[in-house]
Amino acid sequence: GYKYENGKSTYRGEEVGEGGYVYAEPGMYSNVALLDVASMHPTSVIAENLFGDIYTQRFADIVHARLYIKHEDWDKVATLLDGKLIPYAERVKNGEFTSTDLAYALKIAINSVYGLTSANFNNPFRDIRNKDNIVAKRGALFMINLKHAVQKKGFQVAHIKTDSIKIPNATPEIIQFVMDYGKEFGYTFEHEATYDRMCLVNDAVYIAKY
Repeated sequence: GYKYENGKSTYRGEEVGEGGYVYAEPGMYSNVALLDVASMHPTSVIAENLFGDIYTQRFADIVHARLYIKHEDWDKVATLLDGKLIPYAERVKNGEFTSTDLAYALKIAINSVYGLTSANFNNPFRDIRNKDNIVAKRGALFMINLKHAVQKKGFQVAHIKTDSIKIPNATPEIIQFVMDYGKEFGYTFEHEATYDRMCLVNDAVYIAKY
């Protein structure tokens, strides 16, 4: 049911934003599970093999390196990118900067690559056939399917914002369902928080108590 016409996308009877899917049912909720996809856009790039076998793997190495650096798993960091990150790992160990600094530096590179895939000017990451921002669209269509799957299980979906979903009155079973559903498409969900109460004001603003 996906259509892209005159610069607009529709799927399953809904208009899909070009930057990411947003869905909201404003109101007051309790026991709200907040589940986030870790690195949604980079994961979509990898899943679509967007840069071909060699360069997509290089990009995947940078994405994985960032996660290993965050957890200071230096042995795994050393196995990536032909060991090019080893000198920087040593500088972290020597106290020149922190693992957070190094992970953030890679995050900037990762996000820049995603941005350039959908830029309207020529660059090495842009494919002129990519008229519909395939990276963001893959994640958006996945989140729409996830919304329907959760609702089919009898749960309300209060809010979806690009790479996160909020489910009121969540049970361990529905949380596990979301995580398993994500894995089918290559996405890893993290259980970021459970809110005791949440007031969703509109499609972007909410206040909550842990």
